[in-house]
Amino acid sequence: LVRISMGPNEETFKICVEFWQTFSARVYLQNQSPSFGAMGAGAPLLMDGMRRDANQQRERLKLYAPLLAEVRQVLISKMVKPPEVTIKENEEGHIVRVEEEDTDELALYKMMREALIYLTHLDPEHMENLVLQRVAHECLERKDTLERWCPTMLNHLCWAIGSISGAMQESEEKKFVVSVIRDLLKLCDLKKGKENKAAVASNIMYVVGQYPRFLKAHWKFLKTVIFKLFEFMHETFPGVQQMAVDTFLRICQKCKKKFVVQQSQEPAPFIETIPQHIAQDISELEHLQICTFFEAVGHMISAAHVEQKGRLISLNLALFNEKWQSILQGLSATGSLENFVQNHQVLREISLILRVNERMVVAVGTACHAQLANIYCDMLKIYKVCSDFISHSTAQQGVQVMNFSNVRLLRNVKRDTLRLVRSFLDAADADSAAEIAQRFVPPLLEPVLADYRSNIPQARDAEVLDLLAVLATRISASISQEVGRIFEMVLECTCDMIKGDFQSYPDHRVKLYDLLKAINAHCFQALFYLPEAQVKLYVDSLIWAMKHEQPQVADSGLQVLSEFLQKLLTSTPSTMNVAFFKQYYFLILQDVLCVLTDTSHKSGFKLQQHILLQLIVAVENGTLAEAAPKKQVMEFLFNLIGKSFPTLNQSQVEIFVLNCFNKSRQPAEFQQHIRDFLIQLKEWGSHESALYEADRQAAQDEQQQLDRQLRMQVPGLIPQYDASRQEEMDDL
Repeated sequence: LVRISMGPNEETFKICVEFWQTFSARVYLQNQSPSFGAMGAGAPLLMDGMRRDANQQRERLKLYAPLLAEVRQVLISKMVKPPEVTIKENEEGHIVRVEEEDTDELALYKMMREALIYLTHLDPEHMENLVLQRVAHECLERKDTLERWCPTMLNHLCWAIGSISGAMQESEEKKFVVSVIRDLLKLCDLKKGKENKAAVASNIMYVVGQYPRFLKAHWKFLKTVIFKLFEFMHETFPGVQQMAVDTFLRICQKCKKKFVVQQSQEPAPFIETIPQHIAQDISELEHLQICTFFEAVGHMISAAHVEQKGRLISLNLALFNEKWQSILQGLSATGSLENFVQNHQVLREISLILRVNERMVVAVGTACHAQLANIYCDMLKIYKVCSDFISHSTAQQGVQVMNFSNVRLLRNVKRDTLRLVRSFLDAADADSAAEIAQRFVPPLLEPVLADYRSNIPQARDAEVLDLLAVLATRISASISQEVGRIFEMVLECTCDMIKGDFQSYPDHRVKLYDLLKAINAHCFQALFYLPEAQVKLYVDSLIWAMKHEQPQVADSGLQVLSEFLQKLLTSTPSTMNVAFFKQYYFLILQDVLCVLTDTSHKSGFKLQQHILLQLIVAVENGTLAEAAPKKQVMEFLFNLIGKSFPTLNQSQVEIFVLNCFNKSRQPAEFQQHIRDFLIQLKEWGSHESALYEADRQAAQDEQQQLDRQLRMQVPGLIPQYDASRQEEMDDL
């Protein structure tokens, strides 16, 4: 099988890798302890399942040792590209930027990575020696072939080195990483030509990014790596700059505390020295890369003491604050808005400044309060200028102006403004929410709502809905007073945009229901002070969402409706219940049954039957005796189902309706009753398995959780930048 693994056929190799992954895992797990190994499930062809003592396990491992040594060599030689690497060698042998991710390659990488980690645990000394010998050969022993050097083997080798991060003991890892990085840095200096340098640079960045534990323990090495990344940010070969800023961000996330404390033999904390060369570091980066750079700096600042954060933010954003003031002075000097809205370069600079501030807010949070306050009023003025110009242009020339380059740039400025405020509000804690509600929200709300309503549909920004949802979530006490105005200015016109079909304005559809969900969760009482027309629009929008062909929208509508009914039935006075359900009970009941029996909406079965259960339970326990008497509801269901499904006889319909009420106090039995009825209808045909999708998903989630618990017990198996490792990897 090892010989077959060496063959050129890709499909055969994938099958072999799958075997080696499973085989090495079982050998490792059973070598740890028989009971631990049994957790991995049994495959009788691989292990016979017998319990053995420690001596038998060691003997068995010795027997496998020569075989596993060969497997290590094969997997290292054929290691595939990890997702973090944005540069690769194409079929013609040229180094190029990766434009899109290969899902097959990613799946193969994950299997090979896990196999190499288990193989490292089984014999770390052999793995270390094998890798170091190959690195020395690639970097130091092939000096005579520099002109004909091909990076293919080095790529595979470095990808394998990065993939086994965390699998060695910390002391062994230190020697290993120092040796590897030192040789790679020497090779980078030796190589000539942009392609070769780019290939080596990508390997250096990948390897150093995968060993944050080592970098945190060795400041001088960390500092050297950061300056090397700054150097790579000037390398214009496609893909190198992007990988440099991405690696910089990942390292800053993991090692942030090292940059805000003064290290030995350093004149000041690293974060305070960055402004001295920040203009040079970002001089050749694209705008999105600059945003990533400042997000990384923001993560550094987030580790500083609270009283230091504001000063550090101002210090590191000084370059953009000066540029902002320069732009404002230029606008004041010319006094001509016409020049401003036609000046593409100024619009791009404003957009970049807003994006950089937004990335800083995401990383640092409410410590950006003073920074945002400095630009807030002027930012809103610019927002209004952009809005007025777009509105005026569309009124005069129609929808065609939306394709003009300056209008697109103006819309970018508007969106960046909304995203910045949204991120700041989203980062707000309970202590700062009150001040934000008083200082930042009032001057923002009126121009944003008025602009959204007055613009043509094509000019309305979905980010407005996103911002309002965050407002409802974070400062619900203040925004509850504005719910009526929000519905009037936003809900009505957005519903008009999206109700004509199921395809247009997809972002607005999703974000509208996120807004309704936030209002329902945090501003529920405000809904009862709305005019009747707006309540009807609210209910109609939820019913319309249930019938949507896009599962994400349909599920959002069902979820909001379910939560709305739950709150209505449990936390509101009965007088309000009666008035509402008198008007809407039978309408909701009819539409829920409609989508429940329609195979086009099978993905929402769990929520659909839950809403039906809520409606029936409320009648069965007498809560809605005045608005929807039990007898009337049963007759309504009997007539509705009889008309909708004429193939059912009267007895079948009666049994279904009676059992809906009989089983309403046992949710599991009620759900099975609904399933049985839908299967009985024979409308579902081959779709019957969809009725059990929720149960299947729950079982799958449980299995994934068990697998994850097992993986957590194997050092290195959880990737370095997995979300579950964040606390574990925080600086001490």
